[in-house]
Amino acid sequence: MVDAYSMEVLVPSLAMIAGMTVAMIWAFVKVRELMNEDQEK
Repeated sequence: MVDAYSMEVLVPSLAMIAGMTVAMIWAFVKVRELMNEDQEK
């Protein structure tokens, strides 16, 4: 059973982890797009 205090602690940390994961994936995709553009020239 998760109480209100645990939710207040867990949710922000999970949100930060999710945000960092999304940022890493987005950056990885952007780098691959740039590399692909360089190879085509």
